[in-house]
Amino acid sequence: MTSSVFLAISSALGLWDGADASAFLGSNPTVASESVSDEEVQTSLRDEIQAAVGSDAAAGRVSEMEEAIRAMYIALPKNEYGNLDHATVRYALHRLFVQRHGWFIKGLEAGGDHRNTSSGAGILKDRVPEYIHDLFEERMGGHGLKLNEVAVLASTIEHLVHGEAKGRLEAAFKAHSIPLTSLVSNDQAIDVLETYLMAFVRSYDLTSITWKEVVSLRNTITKAYPYWPETQKWVHQIHEETAGVNSSAMLDFGAVLRTVDTIGERFGRHQSVECGQLQADLLKFEGGNNGRVLISTFYQAALGGMWQFSESIDYLRQLGALDESTGQPSVIVPNYIGGVSNCLAASTYYKVCCPDQCDGLLGHIEAKIASSHAKPKLILDLVHGLSSATTSVPRDLPSALIDRLNEIAASNEGEVPIHGRLFAQWMHHAYPRECPYPHVSGTTNPVTSRDWTAETGVRATLTKGQMESHILAMEDKRAGDVVDLDLPWTDEEELLVIRPTLPRSSSSSVSWMVIRNVGLFVALGSCVRAMVQSTRATVHTLHGGRGEKIYV
Repeated sequence: MTSSVFLAISSALGLWDGADASAFLGSNPTVASESVSDEEVQTSLRDEIQAAVGSDAAAGRVSEMEEAIRAMYIALPKNEYGNLDHATVRYALHRLFVQRHGWFIKGLEAGGDHRNTSSGAGILKDRVPEYIHDLFEERMGGHGLKLNEVAVLASTIEHLVHGEAKGRLEAAFKAHSIPLTSLVSNDQAIDVLETYLMAFVRSYDLTSITWKEVVSLRNTITKAYPYWPETQKWVHQIHEETAGVNSSAMLDFGAVLRTVDTIGERFGRHQSVECGQLQADLLKFEGGNNGRVLISTFYQAALGGMWQFSESIDYLRQLGALDESTGQPSVIVPNYIGGVSNCLAASTYYKVCCPDQCDGLLGHIEAKIASSHAKPKLILDLVHGLSSATTSVPRDLPSALIDRLNEIAASNEGEVPIHGRLFAQWMHHAYPRECPYPHVSGTTNPVTSRDWTAETGVRATLTKGQMESHILAMEDKRAGDVVDLDLPWTDEEELLVIRPTLPRSSSSSVSWMVIRNVGLFVALGSCVRAMVQSTRATVHTLHGGRGEKIYV
């Protein structure tokens, strides 16, 4: 459907309020530390709904989202209507943004915080994804979401993130006392971009920052963020590539904004280089090709100059990065690398964390299987030829691991659900350096080191003396024990969706799809009308969103 047809339908229904359809960054949301207004979310959703039915440039974004998520969508378990339910949509969106930009969107990540539903200033940003989903699914009859609808939700979230970035850049211009309508030199643009990114990395609120604080931030950035020199060079490269300028060019705000947009979309991939180095450093101390490092060795590495390996045992346990299944606690490498202790709280909408290398492996399996379930032999054949950064192929899996896969299938009508906890656990055994160990829901509660200290009153990291004392205490025990190389295995299963035992008949399914497609635009129109005519004061809690554990 073209944009003009959509406008005609909207006018006939009394939906269109005369405002121009916004471009990608057309809206200018007020930057707040933790919340966004109900009206801003509704406006963004209205824009993306229009995009889905024909807005020229914006429709391309929705189509791009569809292609990015298509293979995953096909493989994900569906509800009885052949669509994704709430938990699965959240899971899919989480993986999409991690793959696309390295964004760990608040409210989508594993173990998302659902304690709060609203704030005095509007919607808490870790509730935005669920709120958008609720608005949309409510208008679609509560039968779950199709591929295009998931793409619209993803585009809406991305729209809001970019809008926030625009507001932060405006604040950076203000901190440098540069009017938004002024042209700036290339050097001035670089200065503003560096301030923007330093605040981005250090989680500074640019809306209230003073010039004195900017100077202090610049003087301390290298100590607080040792990778700053490399990141600084990267920013210069991105700016040159995006703005296409030379030293004598004068730039407007829009040109600098294009660089900021590109920085936001690519920073996750830039950060992944540092994550890869961190993983390589930690794996130097691995004890037995099992993706684990003894805690005493972990602290020895810190005392040897790798200062980042200094988290306390209690904090590592909270992160889910500690294996205590043997007599000698050890750090689980992929859980540690992907833990929130290694994230940058770059935005109030998302964090930038180390990528989950297992997601690429799972994505390959999804694309080949094109289903949420598969026979063990098919999976084994795929894994036999599926290499990773630390695993070469062809490979012969241990018989015990093959037996585990057959046991999972035996409990699921002869097929393995590839989005369940047991298969994630099996992948951890098959790729212990890349795939995190999936803890049972409720047994861990990952929080940042800052939040940990605020909640417990105890530092998340140990001092040099504390690490030395721990090493000495473990020395005799380590000398007398033999390290158990067997990885832990538990039989608790957790599935995104349990396959219905009584599927709808084919004629009924066809009839439902016809009705759904015919009613699509009416539902979209209803959604737009509801958003234009009213603003909700609070956000109600979504059913089915609590207690779900997402594995990626």
